[in-house]
Amino acid sequence: MEENVEGRCGVVYFCGGLGEEIIQSYRNTSPPRETGHARHIDVVYRNVRALLDENQGGFDEVFVSSSAAECHDRLESHANKVPTVVLVELHDGAAKDARLLADNKQAATFPFLRNLSADINGARYQRPVMPFALVSPSFHEEDVPADATFAASCLEAGALDIFHSPLNDEDLHRLVGHVKEALRPAARLVGSSMAQSLVTSIRSTTPNSSARYRPDESLSPARRKVVEDNVGKWHFPAQTFTMDELTYAAMFMLEHMLQLPDLRFYSIPRAELMTFLLATRRQYKHQREVHYHNWRHAVDVTQSIYCFLLDVRLCPPLANDTREPRQLNAVEGLLTPLDGLILLVSAIGHDVGHPGVNNAFLTACNHPLAQMYNDKSVLENYHCAAYSQLLRRHWPALGNISGFRTTMISTILATDMQRHFEYMSGLGELKRKIEGSENDLSNWNDKDREQARELMMALLMKGADISNVARPFDLSSEWARTLMNEFARQGELEAELGIPTCLFGGPPNKEDILAAAQSQKGFMNLFGIPLFSGMTDVMPSLSCAIRELEQNTAIWEEKITKEKQKRNSGGESSPLTFSSVSKKEVDEAKLQKRQSEPLAVPEDAPGLPTSSTKRQTAVDSALSPRQHPAHSQRQHLTLGLATQDGHRSSLPPMPPPALPLSPNGGASRRSSKDVALDSIQQLSAYAQSSMSPTISSGSRRGSADWQVHQNYPGSRRGSKDESLTTILVTSQSGSPGRGPAGSPIKQSRKRQGTAQSQKPDAVSRYSVPSSTSRSHTTSSATANTTQPSSLAPTDDERTPPASEDPFVVPGNWPSDLDGAQRSADPVKHPSTPDLSTSRAAKSDSPRIIARMASGEGDDGRGTPRKEHAIRESRSRSRLRNLKFWKKKRDPSGVEGGVTDPGSP
Repeated sequence: MEENVEGRCGVVYFCGGLGEEIIQSYRNTSPPRETGHARHIDVVYRNVRALLDENQGGFDEVFVSSSAAECHDRLESHANKVPTVVLVELHDGAAKDARLLADNKQAATFPFLRNLSADINGARYQRPVMPFALVSPSFHEEDVPADATFAASCLEAGALDIFHSPLNDEDLHRLVGHVKEALRPAARLVGSSMAQSLVTSIRSTTPNSSARYRPDESLSPARRKVVEDNVGKWHFPAQTFTMDELTYAAMFMLEHMLQLPDLRFYSIPRAELMTFLLATRRQYKHQREVHYHNWRHAVDVTQSIYCFLLDVRLCPPLANDTREPRQLNAVEGLLTPLDGLILLVSAIGHDVGHPGVNNAFLTACNHPLAQMYNDKSVLENYHCAAYSQLLRRHWPALGNISGFRTTMISTILATDMQRHFEYMSGLGELKRKIEGSENDLSNWNDKDREQARELMMALLMKGADISNVARPFDLSSEWARTLMNEFARQGELEAELGIPTCLFGGPPNKEDILAAAQSQKGFMNLFGIPLFSGMTDVMPSLSCAIRELEQNTAIWEEKITKEKQKRNSGGESSPLTFSSVSKKEVDEAKLQKRQSEPLAVPEDAPGLPTSSTKRQTAVDSALSPRQHPAHSQRQHLTLGLATQDGHRSSLPPMPPPALPLSPNGGASRRSSKDVALDSIQQLSAYAQSSMSPTISSGSRRGSADWQVHQNYPGSRRGSKDESLTTILVTSQSGSPGRGPAGSPIKQSRKRQGTAQSQKPDAVSRYSVPSSTSRSHTTSSATANTTQPSSLAPTDDERTPPASEDPFVVPGNWPSDLDGAQRSADPVKHPSTPDLSTSRAAKSDSPRIIARMASGEGDDGRGTPRKEHAIRESRSRSRLRNLKFWKKKRDPSGVEGGVTDPGSP
């Protein structure tokens, strides 16, 4: 009993080219009358009456004008308040040739449509505006190419659809369908006014008026004959009939049933019967709103009941009936013609007002209907209440039948599938009772007879409600597709509301053929076949349904087999879903997946990157695998360094594994900062990797020597060598321990040569610069010649022999070798000696370099250097905070002043 959406939707009807001016607004209470005007204006009035009729268009108001300006003004004043349908009609006087009209840009129709479409696309109106085109009869006589050209021009101009003028039943149904689709409510508003409308209809005392529109009169004799010939057949093609033809079929079945002498007292005139059927049809949702539970389904269920009544001879035989006469058993004889009338009437309204969702959905949403009926057969109770009001107003004579309302309610409530097995249990008890009495009901009392009669009526209604699975396969498959569309729509509503699915097996996938076939087969095996088989055992005359069920089951099984073979062979098919595979197949797939997984994760499995900053890839392909952030973290832990900058790990430094280093190389002769940056990049890669230097005999540093080239343009190095400063980085494995950080001292070229000629054994020292800003690196080849370094250690600073426990002199190891931006302030380790303590014993050049690396000023007093004093560049910003740790001289000749506790 929900209010129609069309009642809140207006219509603007533009009919230019009539030859006369017309500006008029019509309401449904005062439609235009037929006049003796020209044919064109009479067609317009006829369309207006159809639009305003509650049984056709159902619109509340139609504004008609032959002026485009008046139509625009109407839209300006009303389209911002209510949804509006715009109809543009093309008449013979406006266009004699469809080809010419399609090409004529000055025609009034197409500029109107184009301007309206531009306004709609530009969001000029606050409410939906839907333009449509009406084709005059003259275009029907045009050849196909002309008609196609005209239709394409209309659609290009902005029309949503094209209808024939005058509007017929099918065109109006399509037009209303477009409106329903455009005004579809949100999920939270589905059926929101059903309870209130039901209460309003119960209190209504408005007298009924006969329907102005009569489908039995508007249908052609040929179409009426087609309906009459098919209405008594089990192969009833309800999907191919129009709404008017289905309404005529319902009227034909009722009138045919009322021909029995026992039922003539309840007969009503055809006009009143048609008014009742049209009122019932209006309460069903449009098929664009509710795909399955609509007027088409109601008439199909009624036709199934009609066939059952013909089988058990409760209805007069038809002239073209081919059924063979059968002897009825004792149980079938319990039914009376009055029971047959009640079944027919109940079937017509058994789903009236259905919102297109199931009871579980309404309960999950805490819908007002669910609250009204306490979550018990919510929709079925509503159908009974709403339909009772229609019968009270339009067919009050049925209320005089003893037990009519009780029987109608019980039969409609039987359509609740949640109570299916309850009725199947009753059917089993009835079968056992009949077998115990040997089909002789003479010893049954009145109560047993009444219970058996009510149960059989309920079973007949249940069988008719799911009869689509027992129809011939071409009809059954079409009904299955329609039902899947409705279930898919409910799935969309559930997703919109964010609630769990209330559908058995979840929302269907309309593209999954295998799932659809298995769903149909499963439904027939679980519900259809047991129900119809039991009904046939009790009422043998109902044998047609069981034959069709067996055939449909075999066809669906064949489709399932073919689809599985296609998928197993790797052919293209619909996607797999959980509803298209069995539980056994799912379990086997899970078992295979578990068996294919490794028992444990390998220790050397790379970890996920921990830095959100994108790494700068190394140019050298040999160093690329070492650039992974997880690899850097592992090396920090191996070397006893923390993952954070400037902090050491609590673990002792482990001896680094062996790593083949590149051979000694001299400084680059290119005098380019690219050489230094390339060397720093290589140093960063090796610092992150597992370094284990191999000391060659007779070599001070062995093969672990590294020469990092840095260029400080304009800096004071204490020498006239303008080449790049070379930092020698050596390393040697030894006992874990900690010592003070040391720094190289500036020496002269002469002492450098002496130190190299003596080649004493030495321990390696870690002195790795800390990079605090990103730098762009380029690849460069390192020269094979070695140049003396101005920072080479002197004889006084020789490290102890290899036989003694060495000092591990950790430098300021950076954890941001990937180029991530860090703080510009250097982090000082607690064990690092103050540079100021050794200032007097050292030369000026190392102090300058140390101050430059740590950010101190040239005055050596810790004054921060001004930013403008150093030319900012990408290379310098990377080398800006480079530190060199100085070494203390100890009387014993050991550097650092602090020995390893494990050394002698």
